[in-house]
Amino acid sequence: MPLQPSELELQKTAATRAALANLLGAFTGGDRDRLAACYDDDVDWLFLAPATVFPFAGVRRGKADVFKGFEVLFQSYRITEYYVEAMLADGDWASTYSVGQMLQLATKRTIRIRTGNFYRFRDGKVAEYRGFTDSLDIVEQVLGRELEF
Repeated sequence: MPLQPSELELQKTAATRAALANLLGAFTGGDRDRLAACYDDDVDWLFLAPATVFPFAGVRRGKADVFKGFEVLFQSYRITEYYVEAMLADGDWASTYSVGQMLQLATKRTIRIRTGNFYRFRDGKVAEYRGFTDSLDIVEQVLGRELEF
């Protein structure tokens, strides 16, 4: 007989889904105050993308450091579309595969981005985040040309 999740695990998963929905709503809406409230003060954050092209990417530790990166992101890009194609949640953990579109403010280029995102929540806040994207595709879009090898 397969193991059945406990009521506590089901409640934890539901709380994680709600916290993730709140986080994504704040992010896509550019609501910085609400977004800040979604992160643990000691969040361990990593977005894998070339930091020379995306200075907000890389390793960040703590809410203040993460939000320095978000400020760079929001000063350089405006999110025009964002949706989650797939989401999984289990207990304190959640993952998403998301597709977004951003306007690069300096060039007025539209950049499409696909990301894989992994979250661990603690007390309803993001305590750990790992994200990645197709770096070559996104760099070519930002530069406005294909790279030759």
